[in-house]
Amino acid sequence: MGRFQPGRDPRTGPSAAKDAGRPATLQGGEMKRLISCLVLVLAGCAQLPHDLPARPAMQTPDTTTTLAALARAPGQRMDSLRLPEHWWLSFESAELNELIETALKDAPDLVAAQARLRAAEQAVRLTRLDAQVHYETDASSSREHLSKNGLFPPPMGGSTFTLTEITQNLSYTLDWWGKNRALVHAAGNELQAARDEAEAVHQSLAAAVADTYFAWADVEARLTASRALEQIHRKERDLLKSRFDLGLDSALPLIDARKNLDMDADRTHGLAYLGRSLRYQMSALIGADPDHAADLPTPDLKATLAPLPSSLPLDWLARRPDVAALHSRVDAASDRSDATRADFYPNLDLRLMVGLETLDLGKLLQAGSLTASIGPALHLPIFNGRTLRAQLAMREADYAATVAAYNRSILEAARQAADAYALVTSLEQRSQALQQALQETEQTRALAAQRHRLGLASPFDALEADSAVLDQRMNDIAIRAARLRARVALFKALGGDATLKDSIP
Repeated sequence: MGRFQPGRDPRTGPSAAKDAGRPATLQGGEMKRLISCLVLVLAGCAQLPHDLPARPAMQTPDTTTTLAALARAPGQRMDSLRLPEHWWLSFESAELNELIETALKDAPDLVAAQARLRAAEQAVRLTRLDAQVHYETDASSSREHLSKNGLFPPPMGGSTFTLTEITQNLSYTLDWWGKNRALVHAAGNELQAARDEAEAVHQSLAAAVADTYFAWADVEARLTASRALEQIHRKERDLLKSRFDLGLDSALPLIDARKNLDMDADRTHGLAYLGRSLRYQMSALIGADPDHAADLPTPDLKATLAPLPSSLPLDWLARRPDVAALHSRVDAASDRSDATRADFYPNLDLRLMVGLETLDLGKLLQAGSLTASIGPALHLPIFNGRTLRAQLAMREADYAATVAAYNRSILEAARQAADAYALVTSLEQRSQALQQALQETEQTRALAAQRHRLGLASPFDALEADSAVLDQRMNDIAIRAARLRARVALFKALGGDATLKDSIP
């Protein structure tokens, strides 16, 4: 082979010397190689599927007219009031606040939500690290014996030696098509979803404690009234028995009185059981066992009726924690689909290896033991088209399912808010009617007691008037408890205190 001489290119001959003074340009061979590389890259792309279904739309239910009409109903409004930091403080019940604070400390559901949040945080960290330079350090030492009849002839063949290696490998993926960016965005959206889910658990637990508290207070108040009514009916029975024993009345009134007492006893036993059941339920909500349920204070209905929001922000539905969590999961599903689309195109990895290798352990740290390699690695997905299309179809199906879950959730949230607002409005109207009926019943009792003192009415008239008042008070207790529970349901449906605070002018 001839020696290379200045001004002479063994591939092109003497004509290369004529171009020595020209600006550097791509020669014919170089151009052909570049075009070949481009064609190879383009040919290595997998074909995107054309039969993917259209993505479903995310719904935004219209509730403005419905809630505005309900808000015009009678009831206390939050026109100039500010809701406290947490909505349950607006009931001004120290016992309720203490129970909710206890429940929010160590509730199993909250512990699980916090664990999921920490896992999502680490997932974001791992995804970001995966998009950066990868480092791998390997060290090995192995005793090897080469075959005499193998690749290497004697004296190397048939010898035994110790091979020691220490290598540091670095690799980096050039994110040409945004796959790593999409995966990082997906992890971030999953993290936001975990945060929103933790807040949703927080709100749900607080609402469960408040609802159980008012339901329990309702039962305890009606139980007290039921026992008082039982005492009145027992007095009636005793009077009727005396009259029957004297032959002044028939047995029929006495039988009716005994039937009323039996009904009173049945109602009292039923309310007593409900009270115990709600006590155990509250104990479980705050993380206590049934043996400590007896230590819980008996609730009452002296809580202040929380004011209602006079208006709602336009985006209140989307800011509900559970709805916001599903919105973030929709974004994450879209990001994962984008990352899968990036797999249809070629990608390039840069790899570097530096290390030490020796057959003599004593020479491991010498310069002569240095080994290294560097080079690109091109990934061509042309032969994985069917697999990639199946993966993309699966990702798009996941996206459609997540959007469907979001649409179902936001429609249910709108229904819950409208239903809770309608219930509050209905109970406000019923409460006014019952208050009027209670006042009239108490006036009747006062007149009956006055006539009895003057000797113008029998004791039965006064007892019947007392019984009517207690019956009406039990109805009033039930309505007041229902009003408190309806406000809890409304605050939960609106997404908690943040939404309500922002709704105040």
